[in-house]
Amino acid sequence: MSIKFEIKRMIALLLLAAFAYALLLLRGNILGVRAYSFMPWNLFLALVPYGISCIMLLIVNFKKSNQRTFGLIVLGVLWLLFFPNAPYLFTSYMIFARIFEFEGEIIIFTLQPWYDFVLFTSFIWCGILAGLASLGIVHGIIEKQIGKITGWVAVVTVNLLSSWAIYLGRFIRLNSWYVFTNPEVLLPYIWLCGERVFFIFLFGIFMVLVYIVVYFFIGRENSNRREKKKDLE
Repeated sequence: MSIKFEIKRMIALLLLAAFAYALLLLRGNILGVRAYSFMPWNLFLALVPYGISCIMLLIVNFKKSNQRTFGLIVLGVLWLLFFPNAPYLFTSYMIFARIFEFEGEIIIFTLQPWYDFVLFTSFIWCGILAGLASLGIVHGIIEKQIGKITGWVAVVTVNLLSSWAIYLGRFIRLNSWYVFTNPEVLLPYIWLCGERVFFIFLFGIFMVLVYIVVYFFIGRENSNRREKKKDLE
């Protein structure tokens, strides 16, 4: 877990966030209508767990102590509460859903849906990638402190819990901070059944698979390169 690598990744995410925000600001000038002002706030919430995981990464580099362990546990709990805000952004595509106009079998070209597609995708994937990066950091910390099996169990568990939280956020309209401010509101929704359970497992498994793809296609390769570089030094 390299701090230098994380700084580079952070800069890349900020560039994508800046691009998304620029598209939102220019939408009124280009299309004549301003909309989707809630997207920056949703992205900010998605970046919160990434920020927490970066602080955890810094703490891991300190000398081992009881204070360090306590700090990691506290930040880990906060990270878990806010992490669902990242994959939650996937559900924003439902807002974008549009019916295209056809002329025979040909789609009539209009700029607005395609502009909005790029706008939404920029916000959504900036948040998703930040979430995957934060999950990778926490996964690495757990592997280092406890073990590989526990690390992967944590990855699966976190994504399933996040899917439940996404259900609560999108359909019940509850927020992460209700755990502190109004926890009793969550009680009626602890037990789920039928299609809701299927949704949670469907979305959770999907996110686990997305993480695995990123982990082995990108994360593992970067890790191998850094290890080889250290060996050469």
